[in-house]
Amino acid sequence: MNDKGQTPGRIKKELKKLLHKDHSFAQGRIVGSMCTAPHTFAREIFSRYIDKNVGDPGLFPATTALETQTVSMLGRLLSCETVSGFILTGGSEANIVALWTAKMLHKAKGNEVLVPESAHFSFDKAASLLELNLKKIRLKDDFTVDIEAVKKQLTTKTIAIVGIAGTTPLGVVDPIPELSQLAVERGLYLHVDAALGGFVLPFLGGLGRPSPRFDFSLPGVSSITIDPHKMGMSVIPGGGLLYRNAELSAAVNVFVPYLAGGETAQATVVGTRSGASVLATWALLKHLGKSGYTEVVRRCMELTDFLAEGVRRIDGLYLPCEPVLNVVGVASRKLPVQELAARLRRRGWALSLFPGHIRVVLMPHLKRKHIQNFLAALASTLNDR
Repeated sequence: MNDKGQTPGRIKKELKKLLHKDHSFAQGRIVGSMCTAPHTFAREIFSRYIDKNVGDPGLFPATTALETQTVSMLGRLLSCETVSGFILTGGSEANIVALWTAKMLHKAKGNEVLVPESAHFSFDKAASLLELNLKKIRLKDDFTVDIEAVKKQLTTKTIAIVGIAGTTPLGVVDPIPELSQLAVERGLYLHVDAALGGFVLPFLGGLGRPSPRFDFSLPGVSSITIDPHKMGMSVIPGGGLLYRNAELSAAVNVFVPYLAGGETAQATVVGTRSGASVLATWALLKHLGKSGYTEVVRRCMELTDFLAEGVRRIDGLYLPCEPVLNVVGVASRKLPVQELAARLRRRGWALSLFPGHIRVVLMPHLKRKHIQNFLAALASTLNDR
């Protein structure tokens, strides 16, 4: 910190210089991220209400009420009229709070949680923080969790099962109906991580595409992670955790006595929470509606088809599996995938690398010309000497 402050103009100029190495969504070279450029309307609302804090509802009762409305809109999207929940920092916090809830509801029973091998790393964080025994279940050849393996790992100490609706590596959807049936039969907590898929799957049926069931229409589903700052195109931070009802969310209530409205129950990891994120999400859901999001998903899925077909036409490359969501895996028979990814990154492509494949996520900021450029880069990079 300088003794004397600097002018805003000088600071802006310095920032522009310091940040020049950051990737930009507008460049069309961010092909591996599950986040995207926020919608312009969401940005406008966010910047206008930057001072709001839903962690202190006594100060901001109207903003808090709109969070409830936002959660209700998301709940109806995911087939639940009795929904409860919160707009959080992201999918990681949502997954941590979900397992915290499962622990508090079933702590007398045990501490085992079954998750697919494809589960996001936030579940490892949750297990460490909450002292849970995380048992990772093998996947089938289609990269979904093996239900028979889940059944074999169930014990009297199992308190929760996790299913993924849009896995991190390949965007596939676990057999949530079967997991739901297990949860009902065994009296277990079932959490569905639909951080990406939550804003894609509900719209696929209307586009004539397969739409695997994953939401609260399945009776065993207790909670769902859905991230507005991913395919919802809201601002960061903008995650979401939805519960089937308020009784579930109340299991992790911490009562804070000193806030402006008197004693207040909080059921999130963080105390101070961005009301601007809540309002940006509320406004964008109102603005786009189902028809708007259907159009967003249509464009992303058409781009997904275009990329998948392009990969099939490049000698030496193949798809590990057919895309379910707007996620494409790219594997190589000709060159180790680590080397292929390294070469592409040296060319300025921001992508994701997993064992055996590169992951490309066709988010709303990408256009056909960007994917044409990426396909050309794939083909030429594969043959680099």
